[in-house]
This record gives sequence, C-alpha cells and structure tokens, in this order.
Amino acid sequence: MKSDNGLQLRNGFLARYGTLIGRLLFAPLLLGYAVLKVRALMGSVQADALQSFPVAQIALYLTILVEFAGGMMLVLGYRTRLAAAALIVLFAGVTGVMLPMIGAPGGMGMAYVDQIMKNLAFIGGLVMLAVHGAGPVSLDAWRERRLAVR
Repeated sequence: MKSDNGLQLRNGFLARYGTLIGRLLFAPLLLGYAVLKVRALMGSVQADALQSFPVAQIALYLTILVEFAGGMMLVLGYRTRLAAAALIVLFAGVTGVMLPMIGAPGGMGMAYVDQIMKNLAFIGGLVMLAVHGAGPVSLDAWRERRLAVR
C-alpha cells in the first residue's frame, strides 16, 4: 500500500521504525526531567522545604517514579499503552495545577503558558502512543508475536 507521496505505509522504513524513532525521541525528555528532579532533591534547600509539606514530597516522588518508569517503558516499547495512559494522567494533573498561575506577575505567567503548551504537546504525543501502541519494533509487538505462535 502506498500513500499519495510514494511512501510505503505497510512495509516501508517509516512503517517499521517510525514509532520506535518517535519513542526514542520522546523518552529522553521524561528521563531527563526525572533525573533533574532527583538532582534537585539532592540539594538540601528543596529537600528541607519538602519535609514540611508531606503531600508535596509524596507527589514529587510519584512524579519522578512515573516519569522515569514511563520513559523506560516507552524506550523499550513495553506496556506502552499503560505507560502512555499514566503519563497522560500525570501531565494533565500538572497542567491543571499550573493553569491558575498564568496570571503570575512579572512575566512569570508567560513562563507558565510555555510550560502548559509543552505539556499539551506531550499529552498529544502520548495520546498517539496510547491509541496506536508501540509499533512493530517493541517488546509489546514481540510479546504479541510470541503469544500468537502458541
């Protein structure tokens, strides 16, 4: 099957490796954010501040866990739909928390708008993964092929 522009959709390079490339480009952002949050926790000021807010501390640890585990699951293509769904919930929650901050004084509101737009782009990519899965080069596809043989 060919598209109008001549790219083979079913058997071509993009059909086989396109989702893998997308996952590999997407996941470092998640893994990087998780690592940055861990490094920030190593700084005593933020760690001390979180001690007085146990809910914030739990939320931060859960965020790190979801970002890191979700990023690794996307890299491997393992339970990709589940990882995408968990990350959608995370980014939707974070985005919802940021919405009231748009009106922050001193130009900070624009920084929040940028973060919100970035999160919406993440959510869009994650929806694509949740709907279409990890693609043919993934542990999910390998598992499906293996189960089909039985």
